[in-house]
Amino acid sequence: MGEQSAYFTRQKNFLQSFVIFLVISFKTFADGNPFPIGARAWGLANATVARSDYYALGNNVAGLAGISNATIFSTYDSHYNFDGINTLGFGAVLPLSKDLGTGFSMQRFGDKTYNQIAIGIGAGHRINRFSLGLKINYLQTAINASTISLSKKALVFEFGGIAMISSKLYFGAHMFNVTQSRYFSETHEEIDTALKTGILYKPTKTVQLSAEIEKATAYSVSFRAGLEYEVMPNFFVRTGIASRPQTNHFGVGFKGSKFHIDYAVHTHPQLGWSHHFSLGYVIGGKSEK
Repeated sequence: MGEQSAYFTRQKNFLQSFVIFLVISFKTFADGNPFPIGARAWGLANATVARSDYYALGNNVAGLAGISNATIFSTYDSHYNFDGINTLGFGAVLPLSKDLGTGFSMQRFGDKTYNQIAIGIGAGHRINRFSLGLKINYLQTAINASTISLSKKALVFEFGGIAMISSKLYFGAHMFNVTQSRYFSETHEEIDTALKTGILYKPTKTVQLSAEIEKATAYSVSFRAGLEYEVMPNFFVRTGIASRPQTNHFGVGFKGSKFHIDYAVHTHPQLGWSHHFSLGYVIGGKSEK
């Protein structure tokens, strides 16, 4: 019985390691790519570069400009129903004026064997029809396995902008790792630089369409598109698609006067389903759409 139990334990550890390898290979959380924040973004296939909301802190920091209420939020992402490859996140957004917003975020992916931590602070400032944002991130990747143990750290800057073309059309652009930073380690391993650009179109008060393209170092261009529809006051349904790898996304959300709750799922062609949940609380004032 003991030998059989040990066998299944080894198989489980091997499978978990294999899944982690696939996740990294498909760049879902690979070194250098920003950590997407919020189930709203996941429901839209992370086509969020031109959007302004509280979760812009992790998607395009320029979107913090114009946020009028202080907010705290937490996020949880369960990837492919495997232990050890989940993401926990926490953040806070504080407006300093009607055109200037700041925020702090902290996320952790993985477990004791393999984990990635991202801690960031940023600000977004709006000038007329243009919003600009800057964020600095502390990244740490650690591996503590029986055959290898290492830890590497880095400081990474990201910069973004959003332009209001009209009341219905917005254009956004964002660059991660502006200074092309490397890890502080013996190997000085490079960190990917990622550039994305896209649009947000609001044909009616209840429908929002978004699309973007992204190019990361040494990887092909990827495309994302999302749709959000307010089916009734303060209740939203979302869907989206993404390429490389091809994933399908679905989500729902509710925004009350104080609380806003979002849930999303997405499918991966090889790894299956992932679940995403976010909870935000507005401190003072009313929730923004």
